[in-house]
Amino acid sequence: MPAADRLSTLLDPIALRLARTSLPARWREASAALLSLLPARLRALVEGDDQRLFLLRQHDEVELVAAGRRGDTVLGRLPLDDATVLEDARHRLDGSAVPRWLLLPVSQVLRRTLVLPAAAEPRLREVLAFELDRQTPFSADQVSFHGRVLSRDAATQQLGVELLVLPRSRLDAEMLALGTLADDLAGVDVVGDDGRRLDVNLLPESRRQHRQDPVRRLNAALAAVAVVALFATLLLTLANRREVRDDFRAQVEAATAEARQARLLRNQLQVSAQAANFLAATRASRPTMLEVLDDITRRIPDDTTLDKLSINDDNLVMVGHSRAAPALVALLQESPLLVEPALSGAVQADPRTGRDRFTLAARIAVQAPPEAADAPRP
Repeated sequence: MPAADRLSTLLDPIALRLARTSLPARWREASAALLSLLPARLRALVEGDDQRLFLLRQHDEVELVAAGRRGDTVLGRLPLDDATVLEDARHRLDGSAVPRWLLLPVSQVLRRTLVLPAAAEPRLREVLAFELDRQTPFSADQVSFHGRVLSRDAATQQLGVELLVLPRSRLDAEMLALGTLADDLAGVDVVGDDGRRLDVNLLPESRRQHRQDPVRRLNAALAAVAVVALFATLLLTLANRREVRDDFRAQVEAATAEARQARLLRNQLQVSAQAANFLAATRASRPTMLEVLDDITRRIPDDTTLDKLSINDDNLVMVGHSRAAPALVALLQESPLLVEPALSGAVQADPRTGRDRFTLAARIAVQAPPEAADAPRP
């Protein structure tokens, strides 16, 4: 195992245990208390303003909302049907360092609440990518998705996660409606019914425009020396994780193919078993040829001879000579194996033998067994 994998294997459980404790909340409270001791200007310099400009489309207008640590401010609305106004607004916005975000109502996004193992948190996005096919009718390349942690249950070791999915076709339609204002977007957030933003970014990474805040540049420069070695380690870990992910995907595809083949074989076996059961039930429901011959032999009188006896499916035809041909119908009606015996055609007298030549037709009685009567016919 590479050294980066061993290090990640050791650090992941520690990070998970730390997230389940109260230390992160206490750290945030302590940081807020320390920042409150600083002067207002120095505190603003350390914290940064974290300004954003949100674009909320409402019918034929777009509303501009400036957001910062002090709250939201509605700057105004611009008509979307005036290309000149939009172009002028875009030039003015490009001159500032404030990132532009597209704000969508929550009705445009598909939301699903999932319960996952706590161990899935370090690789939450990869786990959600595999859950897309089961939770939504879309594939990973058709949507832009984001997952946020709602709760952590230390007793059951479970994680409450909300999956937000935005179809890319809907995203493209919204950006096309904004025109030139949609260029160089930094992200796409969602506003709930209560007016609060969900603090997510549904814009694909390849389409995001990253703008650096001067205060953040200063803070990043101060912390760059301390994170160089860690950044290199993270890159190596990321490369190894990508290899593991590719291997896992190949294993999943192979297992899926095997499972599909197993289902096909199982279906073929079920069809064969149903066909065999149907044939066995059909044979059991009909009398055998020996039984039919024995029954007919015992019922016809000795002065009757048969020249021909044929059975086709359930139809029986007898051709022969008898001194009392019409009486044969009554004799065969008492047979439990024959149904509706009747003479076919006229009875002809044979002067050579002194008997009547007849043709008699009947049907073989078919009785379905009780266990096969309710079974569906394949």
